[in-house]
Amino acid sequence: DGAVDPADVAARYGERRDALAAALRRRGVVAGGRTGMNLWVPVPDETGAVARLLHAGWAVAPGARFRLNTPPGIRVTVSTLTNAEIEPLSEAITAAVRPGEGDRRTYA
Repeated sequence: DGAVDPADVAARYGERRDALAAALRRRGVVAGGRTGMNLWVPVPDETGAVARLLHAGWAVAPGARFRLNTPPGIRVTVSTLTNAEIEPLSEAITAAVRPGEGDRRTYA
């Protein structure tokens, strides 16, 4: 009949959210979000993290739009995330929230 089952949709979002959270956890990045289609990642600099992820090809939202009294973070929407995207996205988030770690550039 074409009807969408809300419980099925919620379960799929939960699977994607949990998979991304687990991938981030393996990289030492804390993420939160127990329900819904979003995962929240604390960051020291929302604008910088959003810009670095956009430059890497990933669109996320700064948390400032959605919070009142919580620390800075980014909102990652998982509604269209595929299994194949989980690891690359978790790598990009890790690099974005920890600027200066890993690949170091030098200028002569």
